[in-house]
Amino acid sequence: MIYVTPISLQGEDERGSNYMWNCQRTGDFMLCYRNAGSSSGQHYHEGHSDNKNPEVMYLFSGKAEIHWCPLDGNEIVTTEITAPCRVEIPVLIWHQLIAVTDCCFIELNSMDDVRKDSIRVWREDFEKMIKVKS
Repeated sequence: MIYVTPISLQGEDERGSNYMWNCQRTGDFMLCYRNAGSSSGQHYHEGHSDNKNPEVMYLFSGKAEIHWCPLDGNEIVTTEITAPCRVEIPVLIWHQLIAVTDCCFIELNSMDDVRKDSIRVWREDFEKMIKVKS
């Protein structure tokens, strides 16, 4: 199961709004911009990188869908996320992000973390894998 938590509004006036979020991780993080209709992910993590165990992202603007399924599952679930929110994806869950609108998010991991702990499985191949189990 993935976890989606709204980020709570702390203050708002004619200038705009303020939100607070807690980050206990340190290091290099990825700031990502995605165009509406684009796809990212189509992978899972095994936990070799602390910053991918679990994967944590903050959606700052826009809307997206997270398509996900535990590796031992038999159905891809779609969860719509709307900014601002925090998304946590545990290890051994295949996932794909599809941008519903143009969006911006930060992943609390680096490209080194991605290289060290991302197992790519294209959606078409993953769908075949879970059908065999059904």
